[in-house]
Amino acid sequence: MTFIVVAIVMTLVAAACIAVPLWRGRNKASLTASAANQAVYAARLEELERDVAAGRLAAGDFAAARRDLEHELATNLDEVQRQADRASHVRGQRVLAIIAACLLVAVPLILYWQLGNWRAGVQGVQQASVASVDQMVATLATRLHTQDPNDLQGWKMLGHAYLLMGRYADAEDAYGHALKLADGKDAEVLAGYGETVALADPKQFMTLGMPAIEQALVLAPSNPQALWYGGLGALERGDKTLAVSRWQALLAQDPPAEYRAVIEKSIAAIGGSATPRVPATSAVAAGSAEIHVRVTLAPNLRDKVSPDETLFVFAVAAGQSGGPPLLARRFEVRNLPLAMTLSGADVVVPGQSLNGFRRATVIARIARHGTPAPQSGDLEGQAAWRAGDKGPVNVLIDKVLP
Repeated sequence: MTFIVVAIVMTLVAAACIAVPLWRGRNKASLTASAANQAVYAARLEELERDVAAGRLAAGDFAAARRDLEHELATNLDEVQRQADRASHVRGQRVLAIIAACLLVAVPLILYWQLGNWRAGVQGVQQASVASVDQMVATLATRLHTQDPNDLQGWKMLGHAYLLMGRYADAEDAYGHALKLADGKDAEVLAGYGETVALADPKQFMTLGMPAIEQALVLAPSNPQALWYGGLGALERGDKTLAVSRWQALLAQDPPAEYRAVIEKSIAAIGGSATPRVPATSAVAAGSAEIHVRVTLAPNLRDKVSPDETLFVFAVAAGQSGGPPLLARRFEVRNLPLAMTLSGADVVVPGQSLNGFRRATVIARIARHGTPAPQSGDLEGQAAWRAGDKGPVNVLIDKVLP
């Protein structure tokens, strides 16, 4: 309200600055000046005629005096006419002053009502902005539900908007639509869905949200949402080492100070250090250990797959039952038979490596649904790796997951 009062006062002051000088420009000439001049002329002519009658003025002098008097009258009448013209101009200025003042007040008000965000002046900027955002989100939701249900980017935007607004159930629904459209291959969607499940129904996080988080980490190991909630999930499973590792990787991304403080406090609470422990022997230790792998597909399964289906090759610590793999790469079935090397460049979680592990399991999986997590109908094969092995690890894909 203060804004509107100040704006009105400033507008009136501006109008006065324009109108007052125009109004004051009036001429004080009398509208009866012509009649007064004619009366003076008549009186002086009558006086000249009396002088002639009394013999005080000769006829020739009377004629000359009368001509002078008529010339003076004509001159005065011309001046009166000019003053009348100026007065008319002044009246026009007054009209112009009134019109200018009215326009200066009315036009900005009309334009502001039509084009401006007048609610910000009445309701306050924050409330006006909230109303505007709510309207945009509602419009987007209506479009997606009625006109364009296959707009993946739109569902992602809607889910993120609901998340920021604290409408977690709606966010879960929006990300659920996006999850189906992305077919489990979009890390942002997976991480967003996992987060909304954690916030909407924490009891369902480990069964519904955490699998999406783990898939997001395979596709995008540095995704901040996935690292944070992946750490929480690892802690829930009792794997403090993995939780610390993921949060350390999150700290390595240099988050804002307020988030850094929360992450460091969480690490300290489970006895970890905010600084990753890096072996002093090598600055590139993550890349020093490698696994040479050869992957083949059993002949009796070749007719069950298509060339464009996804093939994942993982290395997991021996005995590991959950969490992301140590190393992972993605291929397609058309690449089989496949000879490749898993190295430090394929680390899934920053800060982890194959170094320090004496044994690992190499898994090759043809993901029928395109997701890293095992699904019924996927084709899989496994083989063991031991540190110091010089030959390749031969993995034969020979079974179908129930």
